[in-house]
Amino acid sequence: MRYTERKQYVLPLHKGIFAEVLMNDKQKLEQDLRALGIKEGDTLMMHCSYKSLGTKLTAAEIFEVFEQVLGEEGTLLLPALSYETVGPAQPKFDREKTPSCVGFLPEYFRTRVPGVVRSLHPTHSVCAKGRLAEELIKDHELDLTPVGPHSPIAKLPKVGGKVLMLGCDPDHNTALHGMEEAADVPYVFDRSKRTVYTLCDGDRILTQEALTHDFVKADHWLAQRYSRVIGLMRHGTVTRGKLLQADCVLMDAKAMWGSGVKKMKEDPYYFVERIDEIL
Repeated sequence: MRYTERKQYVLPLHKGIFAEVLMNDKQKLEQDLRALGIKEGDTLMMHCSYKSLGTKLTAAEIFEVFEQVLGEEGTLLLPALSYETVGPAQPKFDREKTPSCVGFLPEYFRTRVPGVVRSLHPTHSVCAKGRLAEELIKDHELDLTPVGPHSPIAKLPKVGGKVLMLGCDPDHNTALHGMEEAADVPYVFDRSKRTVYTLCDGDRILTQEALTHDFVKADHWLAQRYSRVIGLMRHGTVTRGKLLQADCVLMDAKAMWGSGVKKMKEDPYYFVERIDEIL
């Protein structure tokens, strides 16, 4: 009987401690975001790993904190890439139904956060919510390339945007693909291979001719070394820090694109390595 009484006493206490931890994580995440340099009104493109945060916060709670920090004038964007299920062998994309393939938080953002909109592109769509969301996703279907001039990612520098790598390897920064396209590096496309995609947008059906990134060549494979752009950026345009337990890098989009494109024009292969040279 004593054991039962103690059990009834301990469980409510445990729940209270657990709730306090969750509350503190929300407060800490907000503090960390502001300390990293994210502020009200920012336009923020985020690549993220949920596990890296080391928290029991739900996805809904995490996005609540981001919206609170960005405020009504801010805009949050996440990749909704679908290259794993859409490509030359399966050239159909549905804006509402095609899943993204870049992790839990981006897919939650796409499907569960009210007010999120998605750009129309078969392999490299982007989801957005906020003041500039509609402007940034508009006309992506006009691009021949994945991260062309109408891509939300390529528009970021023009609106003073920022790129956050939250717990993600900076080598996975999709913006570098856009820089490769802008600099017209020789390795990123096989321009003889174009695919005609079917794009479903509710009752509207469109076709889009598009190129696919091609890093596999006849005798080698190119590994991405996109983190090198950080070392090219001037002081004050890139910040390292933590969001809860996640290692993060925050970059000014305009400065990042300027540094990256300039370097690629000087040395087209600066951001890649032949895989057979590093094995």
